[in-house]
This record gives sequence, structure tokens and C-alpha cells, in this order.
Amino acid sequence: MQRFLMVLNQTPPSAPPPKYLTTHQLKERGWTATMIAALLPVPDAARTAYVWLPGNALVKLYLRVRVEEVELGEDFLLAQEKATKAKARRGSAARTAQHQALLKRCVQHFRPPYTWPERWCQRSDWQLSLVDVRVFYDRWEPKFTDLSQAARQRVLDALHEKNRRLFSKRFPGVAPGPQRPKKLGK
Repeated sequence: MQRFLMVLNQTPPSAPPPKYLTTHQLKERGWTATMIAALLPVPDAARTAYVWLPGNALVKLYLRVRVEEVELGEDFLLAQEKATKAKARRGSAARTAQHQALLKRCVQHFRPPYTWPERWCQRSDWQLSLVDVRVFYDRWEPKFTDLSQAARQRVLDALHEKNRRLFSKRFPGVAPGPQRPKKLGK
């Protein structure tokens, strides 16, 4: 005789999605504060926050049906694309500012030694000073790992320019060599 064991599904049914969405939930879905203000200017309801702090405002609630309706519209897609482009611009601007600060700090710390005596200084000493620039750049190079090739080349060019100015100031009778320093390899 065969016995069959009947197993009942004991998992509770999933709760229906909430009727309202909060501003926080909208932002998790890809909305920005500007998009909410433009596309959903008036909240459908409000409630007090679960955590009370002095000065807490009411939590704004938006009907899920209305939100999903707006998300299907063309205005939402255009606003979302505009927000994505703005976010990318802000990110690249911040990186550029960080790179500029790093370049400035690097160039300010560059102080070539020029240890040879002035009376023996010749045009070939300009080439020795280029070696000093390269040694200094190599010490700083680990800090430039997130910079692009062009940004690293700008750092090296700025160091060479500072070296040219300092060399001309320290040894006014000797003209720096006309050759351009070598470019960075890729």
C-alpha cells in the first residue's frame, strides 16, 4: 500500500503593494526632487513620520496608481534623461576639480635642487634638470592612477614649465634647451 504525504503550502500570501508611495520610495524608483515638484506637485495624502524629531514635517504620500501613470508618460522620461545628464555633469565637474587640486599641489611641492655650481652651469645642465622633473613625477605618479592620460600629461607639462622658469631665474646666463621633454608613454 502506498502512502502519499500531502504537504500544504504554509507560506503566507504576499502583502498587496501599498496604496501610497512616500517621497523616499519615489526617489528609490528614480525620481528627483525637481521631478516630483514638476510632475506630482500636490501630494494625495500626508501622515506623521514614524520617528518624531523636533521640526518634523508630515510625510507626503502619493497614490501608486497616479505615480505609475505619470511614469508611463513622455514628460517623465524626458525629465529622467535630463536628471541623468545633470548627474553625469556634476560627477565629471567634481573629478575635474579634484584633478586640478592634485595638479596644483604637485606643482607647488616641486622644488628642483640644482646642486651644481653656477659657474659650471652649461646648457647640458638643463637636461640634468629634466631628469629631476622626471624623478619627482615618478614619486607622485601613484597618486595619478585615476587620472586620464591627457591629465597626467598636463601634470608633467606643468612641472616642466615650472622647471623652465626656475632654471631661467637661477641661471640667467644659460638659456634652457629648445627641446621639448618626452611625452608620457601610454
